[in-house]
Amino acid sequence: MKRIERHLQHVTSCVSFHIESDDDDADDGGITNEDESDENCNVADKLKTQTLRSDDGPTKFINVGDNTSISSNSDIKGSPTTCDNNGKYKHANVRRHLPPGSGKHSVGCVDIMDDQTDDGLFFRLFYPVEKTDVFERHTQWPLWLPRKQYGHGYAKFLKKKPTKFLGKLFNWLGGDVYIPALWQAPVLEGSERVPVVVMSHGIGGNRTSYSAYCCELASHGFIVAAVEHRDGSASMTYQLKDNIRASVAEVPRDRTGGRSTRSSMVRSHSFKEEWKSFEHVDGLGIRWNDYEYRNRQVHQRGRECSKLLDLLTDINNGISVRNCLGFNFNLKQFKGRLDLAKAAVVGHSFGGSTVVTTLADDSRFRMGIMLDPWMHPLNKELCQRVEQPILVIAYEKFQWRENVEQFDWLKMAGKDRRIITIRGACHQAVSDFQFIVNKYLGRLMMVRSDLSPKIAMELNRRASLSFLGKHLDLNDFDQNDDVIKAQHELIIEGGAYARLVCPEPEV
Repeated sequence: MKRIERHLQHVTSCVSFHIESDDDDADDGGITNEDESDENCNVADKLKTQTLRSDDGPTKFINVGDNTSISSNSDIKGSPTTCDNNGKYKHANVRRHLPPGSGKHSVGCVDIMDDQTDDGLFFRLFYPVEKTDVFERHTQWPLWLPRKQYGHGYAKFLKKKPTKFLGKLFNWLGGDVYIPALWQAPVLEGSERVPVVVMSHGIGGNRTSYSAYCCELASHGFIVAAVEHRDGSASMTYQLKDNIRASVAEVPRDRTGGRSTRSSMVRSHSFKEEWKSFEHVDGLGIRWNDYEYRNRQVHQRGRECSKLLDLLTDINNGISVRNCLGFNFNLKQFKGRLDLAKAAVVGHSFGGSTVVTTLADDSRFRMGIMLDPWMHPLNKELCQRVEQPILVIAYEKFQWRENVEQFDWLKMAGKDRRIITIRGACHQAVSDFQFIVNKYLGRLMMVRSDLSPKIAMELNRRASLSFLGKHLDLNDFDQNDDVIKAQHELIIEGGAYARLVCPEPEV
């Protein structure tokens, strides 16, 4: 398959120091860095007109003459109001993209890696910025797949043959999709403190897998830190390893004093990427749903969420935090702007069970939201330790009887444990995959159902914001929304399931 060209000077690979890729890892699963030069080019004059896709997929635009274009997804919230005679929005060569946030703010984002060791954190920060026409500034959008390796990581997670071909297919499907957030944009001006959400991905996800959902929250005034877990559950991740090269040069000294020459050390400092794909354990004789193994992982994930809140606390206190990625973005813009007394943790699937371990061990998080959670890594004793309010949003077509029955572990007298189910929703009803592919391919890949992705995202947003508003004392959101009260026609009160047994890894 012909490799897709990337047209954005993608900032996540444009660090201020030299990075070398691990050739051995690049050969594993067909992962290479052949497109680095493509990613580092200036693309303002390289944009190509996109063709129309299904209006349920990512927004694309087609030229209609005189440098204007018409959206195939003209009903997506956040689009400019300039319309043609048919009432459709017009944009000039806007890239294929995920839906923008529907809130009153535009969204900025930046990647942060605080440490190059195994104990370091790697996450993407989404935050509210001054309202602007993000379509006019689409050259500032980051790619949804930060690097080509992430596409191959999704393929390796699925364990389908041929892996190399599937990796190219993923990069073809998602390699030209952009996130409508402004890369390294200045933080929203003012002195108002902003509530904080830590987002935990599911098995096979990463820090960009829920970008549309994170942009929704950020556009409504939250700072969202989407962690890329280091427990082996991410589809792909990487670290930067020191690669110090030293050379000795003879530097002449002042000979008038009779001194001889001396040797001085001249160093060039660079880093080498160390890529790590999803950790398949079947080769170790461990089943994918082995309780002991997944329980250890979910506790590590919880510790990572707490460490991330520690780091955000340092940033809020104005303590210098090193970003190993080398960006010039000034994190001190966030000094005094994070309302850490209003912190929540949200997670999807395996990230949903991560919400429980995080809340059980860290009382600084005031509440949690479990999006279609996988309960198997947990136990009743752990769930009963959680004192904070929890919202469970289940997706009917993924859930099975045993998992739904284990929702009861969360129920405690006097505690707000709200459980609702979105009717007809599949497991990816909150992830970006549902927007990346059209409905036919999406159903074949089991990342879409009959429920429209836009409706699914709206229901997730409304329920999430209502519960966040209630328990973080925020007055901007309707705490009696008919979604959270299960009075919407697509919402079922409590847990509901469409399967009798657990599906194979889709979590």
